[in-house]
Amino acid sequence: MAHILFVMGLYPNYGGTEKVTTVLANAFVERGHSVSIASFEQPHPELKDEELDPSIDLLKLSFPVRRKKNVHLLEHFIDAQKIDVIINQWCLPYYVTSLINKARKNKKCVLISALHGVPDQNKRLLTILDRKNKAKNGIKKSAYLLTHKAIVYVTGLNLKYVYKHSDQYVVLSKSFINSFVKLSGVKEINKVKAIANPITIEAPQSYEHINETGKQNTILYVGRMDHANKRVHRVVEAWETIASKYPDWKLVLVGDGPEKNSLDSYVKENNIKRVVFEGFKKEAPIDFYKKASILLLTSDLEGFGLVVIESMIYGVVPIVYGSYSAIYDIIEEENSGFITTTPYHNNNTVYQLEKLITNKTLRQEMSRAAHKRAQFFSLEKIVEEWENLFPLAKA
Repeated sequence: MAHILFVMGLYPNYGGTEKVTTVLANAFVERGHSVSIASFEQPHPELKDEELDPSIDLLKLSFPVRRKKNVHLLEHFIDAQKIDVIINQWCLPYYVTSLINKARKNKKCVLISALHGVPDQNKRLLTILDRKNKAKNGIKKSAYLLTHKAIVYVTGLNLKYVYKHSDQYVVLSKSFINSFVKLSGVKEINKVKAIANPITIEAPQSYEHINETGKQNTILYVGRMDHANKRVHRVVEAWETIASKYPDWKLVLVGDGPEKNSLDSYVKENNIKRVVFEGFKKEAPIDFYKKASILLLTSDLEGFGLVVIESMIYGVVPIVYGSYSAIYDIIEEENSGFITTTPYHNNNTVYQLEKLITNKTLRQEMSRAAHKRAQFFSLEKIVEEWENLFPLAKA
């Protein structure tokens, strides 16, 4: 039995990394491990009682990260709980790793650092590139470009530091390893392991348990409505192109964020029919997955895309913009879903949408294939991969 401590930035919280941590923590407890979670901020404490196994202890740290109080609290907690595995879920920036190493100094616990994103891309970098492309002044363009290069360089230094000072290093996809090596400059990659995120919602026992008669002519988007990385306006624009041709279909958007109001206004101003904004849902969007036929995701940036595998396990056929390499690990192109090519073009998305809308037989075949493929990311399988890593980290 392992004594595991997760280290988080924010917890409890509603984000993807936080949800994955909750699911893994509960699964580890069910398999006989002892689990605790440390976080620097606790924005939604109510989630502990709602989602977390009661045996899991929470350690409240605080900002700034490297304050001596945090070192002493963490050091004492490691001793008191006999922690032998620390999983750092906030491994960028480097100073979280620095804090952990001060606290575990001369102790026998190992550190596994998990990168929950694409090594060479993040929301901040996308925002800078977007501003550079929109800038009309040549000096401003050059300034944004230099800023981008500087942040990429610093990110590489952070990656290298964390890798060097961890016992194991986990990325979400094998396809991320090359970009990690290129950016960090790490020569030896024997400590790198690719472990995908698991399905974090209750899954149907089999494809037959998916109520096919309950499937509706619905195109679904689930996620935060944020222009910088999600680009939800592309989903709306793709539907706008074909909405008048398919009056028995609708677009449903589940989520909230800074782009929601502008999207709502755009739909009203352009009189786009059958667009439903469902807003943020505290509970898992299982009822939407059960009814939807197609999932549409057009993000410029995704780390893994939990919504893709979660929808697939309910037989929803995904159409995903291929802006991130992990999606090629998830979807078997033209079998369990469609991946549209880069750079983004509305015509590519519309083409795949119409292919599914107009061919019910194809939808049903791909629905079954999507469900089958999603089982590769079952919680049991992913937990076993993590457990296999624990003795490797100790070796």
